[in-house]
Amino acid sequence: MAALSIEQILTLYATELAVMLAKRTITSVSLVEQLLEHISLHDKPRNLRAVLSTAPRDILIKAASQLDDERAQGKLRGPLHGIPILIKDAINTHPSLGMPTTVGSFALADAKPAGNAALIKNGLIILAKTNLNEFCNWKGFDSINGFSAVGGQTNSAYIKGGLKDGEAAMGHSSPLGSSTGSAVGVSAGYSPLALGTETDGSLVQPAARAALYALKPTPGSVKMDGAWTLSHHFDAIGGMTKSVTDLAIITELLHTDQVRSKLPTGGYLSSLSKSFEGLKVGFLDPEIWHLPERLCPQIPSVVQELNETYEQAIEKINASGAHVEYPVSLPGFEKLTMPDGDMTAMEVVMLREYSRNIDQYLGNLRDCNVRTAAKLIAWNEKHAEIELPFDHANQQRLIQACKKRPTAEQYEEARRHMEKVVIENGFEPLFSGKGLDLIAVPQDSKIPSLATASGYPIATMPLGVLKDYGRPFGLAIMARAGREDILFKFMSAFEATFPKRAIPTLLLQPIQTVRPGAPTKM
Repeated sequence: MAALSIEQILTLYATELAVMLAKRTITSVSLVEQLLEHISLHDKPRNLRAVLSTAPRDILIKAASQLDDERAQGKLRGPLHGIPILIKDAINTHPSLGMPTTVGSFALADAKPAGNAALIKNGLIILAKTNLNEFCNWKGFDSINGFSAVGGQTNSAYIKGGLKDGEAAMGHSSPLGSSTGSAVGVSAGYSPLALGTETDGSLVQPAARAALYALKPTPGSVKMDGAWTLSHHFDAIGGMTKSVTDLAIITELLHTDQVRSKLPTGGYLSSLSKSFEGLKVGFLDPEIWHLPERLCPQIPSVVQELNETYEQAIEKINASGAHVEYPVSLPGFEKLTMPDGDMTAMEVVMLREYSRNIDQYLGNLRDCNVRTAAKLIAWNEKHAEIELPFDHANQQRLIQACKKRPTAEQYEEARRHMEKVVIENGFEPLFSGKGLDLIAVPQDSKIPSLATASGYPIATMPLGVLKDYGRPFGLAIMARAGREDILFKFMSAFEATFPKRAIPTLLLQPIQTVRPGAPTKM
């Protein structure tokens, strides 16, 4: 069977590997063995630390061998039959797979979920669980992206030396989060695709920093059973991939049966026209839509590079057949602050739901050290040396969720505020008033918060790599709820029109002699 080169491991799509499997150029067993070796060679030796746990080799080989046998008999469970996948460690896997589900916390290290990720029935092989911001970034204030007590600090595969000391929360060396390990793992070639979760930016932001395609589907359209959930109104599981076709397939597999039954014949693949023709796209102003200085230093040369690349993309999309309006306007993130000025509307909703969701999640586990949010807080205090180390000694979000739970009236007021500000005064004048299909904006902005508040799907695609910092950046797009098909049409045209995504060239160099250098196109 073919031995994959490191260039192939870094670039091959899941669908390309599926073709190789169909032609018997490679087997699932061989693929699993090569990816396990790749992870062992790069994850800890290069201090990427994207993986929290890999499944035991014997379990993986047994599963891969069974899928190879099924393929030989002409029995395919789905389009990604026999393809390995990474899963964020906020999504349950059954103990039979040999990996715990910790959500990054030692408090859950021995817990045993009752169920399994539904993707196994579609023939995917769960290779590893990935690191994350502990409890999906809702443990403490000012948490560091990509850090958990169990997994330590995940680092970008594009940044020599990883996260810089004293870096701002979303600074240029940060891999972002909370689905950090999933993004870094795919970019580093650990598997061709991964799952993450998102409340507010947790999928699309780290995916953009890893030069990936990603999509947070419409909340409520995907199965969330067995996932650590901050808010049922905001959260969704989504995919991260190197290609739009892979993303379309994995998104369709994630949907509920009800949503999937309403897709056109051919599913999302029928939307991949590779053409901008017929699309009406509004682009937001990058002078307004950028990250705040406190989150990411606004260095003039970087701002100029980001804005010029964005405006060049607008020109190219316009010249390629789309109807473009630029600039269009949306209410800023600050408008989401409640009238009393204490919290944003999203924070009110999450604080109302979070502690109850924690209790429900913990209550469904076997052999768990804690059963409620209050007991989780107490466990962390008792084991502060591992759960609250000096540089991460903060669990104020958990405490706040228990002690500052908004009333039902405050909750409903917050939901009305979001609808009025973001939908009635924001998106509807653009979608209905101007007849736009999509809104596009630099991913280096607070746009995921508007996706959260509106309940609309949001996607990201790789737009470029900063010359002086070597880190990728992306373009975000949004459509109305349930219109993922339009997002896929745009992304397929983007992929066909723009250069291929950048790979992390640091992984091509010997570990002892890794040198700085911008990623290259392949």
